[in-house]
Amino acid sequence: MREFIGNFSAYFTAGCLGGVAYALALWAMGHHGFTRWLGVDIAPYLSNAYLYQRIVWGGICGLIFLLPWQKSWLARGFFLSLIPAGIMLLLLLPMRGYGPGALSLGALTPLVIILACAIGGIAASGLLRAQGK
Repeated sequence: MREFIGNFSAYFTAGCLGGVAYALALWAMGHHGFTRWLGVDIAPYLSNAYLYQRIVWGGICGLIFLLPWQKSWLARGFFLSLIPAGIMLLLLLPMRGYGPGALSLGALTPLVIILACAIGGIAASGLLRAQGK
């Protein structure tokens, strides 16, 4: 039981770091005009509320790392990040009225979301690797 709680907290913490990386990546892409260059209408404002929500959800998504994965930490971070990206693109953003894949924000919105999620997933996986998990 102690090992499970230790793993649970390590994965949640790694997910929180991944959430910060995701939030900052998405903010930086909007702030520096990358999303506008792609024709995507995503440019979040960096605020405490913006960061807090993504840190908490990142921690929850970090529990995905409980799934067994024997490949490299880089591949693990990228491929497991596709799960929250898919949930956002196919469930959460359409529920907010942006349509399937949030395509009403721009044709390349899925690329931006997958890229930001991959940055967060790889950051979380890197932290777990550094911890030997």
